[in-house]
Amino acid sequence: MEQLAVIKWIVDKLEKSDIAYFITGSIASAYYGIPRFTHDIDIVINIKKEDAGRIVSLFVSDGYISKEGIINAFAGAGMFNFIHDKTGWKVDFWINQGDSFAISCFSRVKRVEMSAGLYAAMATPEDVLLHKVYWHKLTPSERQLGDARGIVAVQGHQLDKSYINKWAEIMGIEKEVNSIISSKDLPNLT
Repeated sequence: MEQLAVIKWIVDKLEKSDIAYFITGSIASAYYGIPRFTHDIDIVINIKKEDAGRIVSLFVSDGYISKEGIINAFAGAGMFNFIHDKTGWKVDFWINQGDSFAISCFSRVKRVEMSAGLYAAMATPEDVLLHKVYWHKLTPSERQLGDARGIVAVQGHQLDKSYINKWAEIMGIEKEVNSIISSKDLPNLT
């Protein structure tokens, strides 16, 4: 089972269970920008602590998932993992913490066709770009910045610059975002 098949399988389970979600991370940046190989799948989900058992029951027969890991995610970093047995693909489930940026991301989610017959909820290119730059600020990584540059290079004038600037200021990443947007190698977004 390849990566897209695992994504389809996960998306089907989430949608049949009425769990609000969106794909973000490197899968989303590759969709909107320059594709690259990634080892994991990042999905933001809207669940409560009481949903831990239900989440485990959705995935436990096909891989590793821990109820304790889900419960601990609410008190810690807000993330838990599922590892698919047959493929080894790791899914990082990020719990919606209800902050204003997450609320904005959920309100702007796009339903996209990732491949023939695979439709999924995905964060917008602006939100993926902002996430990438923010994660670079937390744990510096040229890969995160490269993904953000790729989104700008491919999406160009289609990006909502006022939205990006608003959230970059709120998130404290305006310098980094302006550097990416104003690069001489990228389209002018003014």
